[in-house]
Amino acid sequence: MTVVKRLAHNLVALCREWKFPEAQATLFHEAAVNIEPDGRITEGLPAIMAKERQFLDSIEERHLLEISEPVVADDYFAIQLLVDVTIKGFGRRTRNELCIYHVADGKIVREQFFY
Repeated sequence: MTVVKRLAHNLVALCREWKFPEAQATLFHEAAVNIEPDGRITEGLPAIMAKERQFLDSIEERHLLEISEPVVADDYFAIQLLVDVTIKGFGRRTRNELCIYHVADGKIVREQFFY
C-alpha cells in the first residue's frame, strides 16, 4: 500500500469515529493549508486544529456521519463526507461535501472542501 493510500485510509478510519483532531494531529503537516468552499484559507496545523475544535464544540447533537472510501490518484485523494448535526444557536444542519487532500513528504499538506 502506498503512503498516500495508507494516509487516506487512516484519515477515513479516524474521522468515522469523530476523531477529527486526532486525525489532524497525526496525519497533517505543520504547515498544512485548509481551504473552505467560500474561499477562506486557514494556514498552519495549530490554526486548522483550533478551527476544527471550535466547530466540534458547537455541535449540540450528532445525527449522521457518512464518509466514503477514499479515491487515490498519485499524491492526492478525495472523500465524500455527509454530516448531519444540530449546531448550538443555529439548529440542524446537513453538509454534503467533497474533500480533496494533497499529500507530500508523508503528510497531508492541503485540504480543500467543495459543497
